[in-house]
Amino acid sequence: MNIWIAASDGKQEVVEQLLAQGSGIDSNVKDPNGYTPVHAAAAYGHIELLKKLCKDYNGDINVRDGDGDTPLHHCEDLNTAKVIVEDLGADTTLTNNEKKTALQSFEEDGEFPDLINYMKSISGIPQEQDSLGIDVSQLNEFKNSIRYTLENDPVDESDPESLARRQKLEAIIQGDNAEQELENYIRDIIRNQLMPQDDDPQGTKRRK
Repeated sequence: MNIWIAASDGKQEVVEQLLAQGSGIDSNVKDPNGYTPVHAAAAYGHIELLKKLCKDYNGDINVRDGDGDTPLHHCEDLNTAKVIVEDLGADTTLTNNEKKTALQSFEEDGEFPDLINYMKSISGIPQEQDSLGIDVSQLNEFKNSIRYTLENDPVDESDPESLARRQKLEAIIQGDNAEQELENYIRDIIRNQLMPQDDDPQGTKRRK
């Protein structure tokens, strides 16, 4: 059994045995996808193992995997999130390769309302708003506007970009998870508008 599977299964004794062997194995060792034992313990809610890895074995609670996700991004339950943030001191503002914080990833999944509410509360975000400052009524207005456009505006087949955008929206509307996917589409548009524009077209600045 490797250390990532052991951590995923919450087998603390096995994890500690593997760590004691050395051979380049530590709490921050990454698999081919950049996934660490700290990520694994966080993802599967093994709180005591997670604390042991970070407090006794120098595990980095802000370590990133290949997608830029931190252990908090992988979290799926409230108690584990509270330990990650309040006990282990995770940085809740860190973003992944898609420029999304853990809160924004939770919003995109839409599956963990208790996590979303907790993350908003510690970030000072009103419960009726999301991480981008959009409230429920605004989201509904955006969604209704998109639906109206799809139903009433003619297709401009002479504009490839417009046509591709329309086809993407039609696929979202007809999908099994239309409401959540439409919300994610709206958030992505707003997030891109809020991101700083690249004022260095020659690429001379260092990019992350």
